[in-house]
Amino acid sequence: MEMTLAPDELAVMFERGLVGGFDPTQVSRIATRIYLQHGLELTPKTDGLILTLMAMEEGPEFELSETEFVSLMEEVKTS
Repeated sequence: MEMTLAPDELAVMFERGLVGGFDPTQVSRIATRIYLQHGLELTPKTDGLILTLMAMEEGPEFELSETEFVSLMEEVKTS
């Protein structure tokens, strides 16, 4: 039986990692850690989300605003 990382678990991982506040670089690093540890447990939707968040460290053109990030996390929690 294949395990899937629940979307709400994913959101909690980000919330725990961002206790000091929103930081695009930190978001990217958390996403990379999640991808390395749980990559095979991601659904296609959460996989795409994680890859988007991983790219935030690649430059300002890839960064999401805090509002966009919070919106994504809310969407993830309800999916």
